[in-house]
Amino acid sequence: MNELIETIFSGFKVDNQLIPVSFLRYDGNSEAYVTYQQVDSDGVVGADDEIINYVDYYDFDIFVKKYASVNYFDLIESVKNILDSNGFTWRPERTSADLYEDDTNYFHKTLNFAYFREEN
Repeated sequence: MNELIETIFSGFKVDNQLIPVSFLRYDGNSEAYVTYQQVDSDGVVGADDEIINYVDYYDFDIFVKKYASVNYFDLIESVKNILDSNGFTWRPERTSADLYEDDTNYFHKTLNFAYFREEN
């Protein structure tokens, strides 16, 4: 799944700015970036003692520095749109409130998405 997510976000731009997207941590110095991680799996359907399908849940954490050239709300909507168009389903009930981190001066929001998977 990480390969799929990295492919989806390859060359991802918002407000004409390239937005770094990385697994779990971002160690760069961009004023706007996204991290992601798998947080849950459920909805397993089985038959003949084998898994047929299930749902993986991923958190996408959006970070935008105060006064950045990238609009925080534009980045949120862009992440929702690109994931939706690639088979992910936004889960608002698993999404965080808007946050502001005083120690880093970043706006921060966690968006949760489900991805339906079928075993072959």
